[in-house]
Amino acid sequence: MQKQLLTEKDIKSAEAVLTKGDRIELIPIKDGVKIIKIKREEIKNA
Repeated sequence: MQKQLLTEKDIKSAEAVLTKGDRIELIPIKDGVKIIKIKREEIKNA
């Protein structure tokens, strides 16, 4: 059986970002998972 990579703290952090409408990226690392916030913004032409 594979060990669990996401902790409750990780899940709550990810949900907090997702509820604001931003995106996240989950990157597996040696000790668990790194959560990266990805924010997209529209670039308006002047």
